[in-house]
Amino acid sequence: MHIPENPPNPSLAKNHYRENQIHRPPSDTHSDTPTKPPDQIMAEQIFIVGGEVEPPYFIGRDEEVRRIRLDLLSRAQHNVIIGPRRIGKTSLLKNLKRSIGDEVLFVQVNCRMITHPSDFFRITTRAMVETYEEKHRVKGLARKFSDIFKATITRATRSIAEIGGSIEHIGQIYLRFRESEVTESELIEETFCFIGHFAGEIDEQIVIAFDEFQELSRFNPAIFSLFKTHMDSRPDVRYIFSGSSVALLNKVFLKPDSPLYLMAAKVRLEPIGEEEVSRYIRSRLQMQKITITGDALDTIYRYTDGFPFYFQKMGFLLYQQTILEGRDSITSDDTELAFSSMLDEFDSEFESRYACKFSRQQQDILKYLSAEKTRRLKDIAESMGTQSSSLTASMRDLTNTMTIDKPAEGRYGILDSVFRIWLARNILRNNE
Repeated sequence: MHIPENPPNPSLAKNHYRENQIHRPPSDTHSDTPTKPPDQIMAEQIFIVGGEVEPPYFIGRDEEVRRIRLDLLSRAQHNVIIGPRRIGKTSLLKNLKRSIGDEVLFVQVNCRMITHPSDFFRITTRAMVETYEEKHRVKGLARKFSDIFKATITRATRSIAEIGGSIEHIGQIYLRFRESEVTESELIEETFCFIGHFAGEIDEQIVIAFDEFQELSRFNPAIFSLFKTHMDSRPDVRYIFSGSSVALLNKVFLKPDSPLYLMAAKVRLEPIGEEEVSRYIRSRLQMQKITITGDALDTIYRYTDGFPFYFQKMGFLLYQQTILEGRDSITSDDTELAFSSMLDEFDSEFESRYACKFSRQQQDILKYLSAEKTRRLKDIAESMGTQSSSLTASMRDLTNTMTIDKPAEGRYGILDSVFRIWLARNILRNNE
């Protein structure tokens, strides 16, 4: 069944969206609120562990931000950001938004929350409306739109009628879905139509970043064919796909018969370099007049391997312990103790991951691979008492999920250095 596309006059809708805009006071407006004395101002956080970070905690990605920014603003190409867990993909998206948010409508969609076609519609459209409301300070827009998901049909119809434009149109589509008059596949198709209509209506370039995009294929493997149709037709809408599935990257973007072949530039996130990590940690600690030795910095990098989540965590643990003990310096011995403490914190997570995410053969591969930073396949097979050829499928699956990598010809290594060390200390050692 084809659903007629008949959104109201876009120019009228655009005016309506902004008629309730909240006006910011002039930047030079004098405030009578007294400034707090310095000793009452909350101290700046020294390190931030987890979540999305901004400068000064976001480091080492200037080149990636500049490159993707140029692609987006020139409308030259879409982008695929690929990298293992905890490498900083989501923080990169946040800082891309900071970089170009004034020039485009930058919408982030968390695909981990999408398990059903209606989720794709709900999360994508709501993110667009909420982002527009936040950027242009349009009072009540997202609240009225959200009525289509939870309010009665009558109330929801009234709410979206007050908005008008393509938001009213797509809201009506969802209300028809609630009444079983629209199918799931039609709902997905209409989501893409809304993206294009909304971009034309607000006369503003839209960038939509789908974080952990591999989750989209779980509920609808054919969804990337729909992406192709709409990516071809709307130059004012650019897409970013961010994830950790090499297999899906190849299947969707890199094979000649894939739906989005050569339609997006690949950006692989590598660990942050040692010099930059050491400079960052030293400078953060110096803010509290804490010194750290070169050996201690070397130890931090050797253990964390430049993964932002881990070196932020190590920095925080060292800072915390130094303050609690009333010291003003950090040595390599302190770093060893902090790393052991961090491993203890991750023990339950890593144990669950090892037991539940991998097959028995994959578990054995990881166990014996953890003995060294990199190993040859024949050495792993020998440790397992089997032939190298019998490990081919498992090695491929581990590579596709970015659990392991092949940094040099014939050698493999576990990408997450902290996970590797945990395996060596808790799984390999216990089986010796």
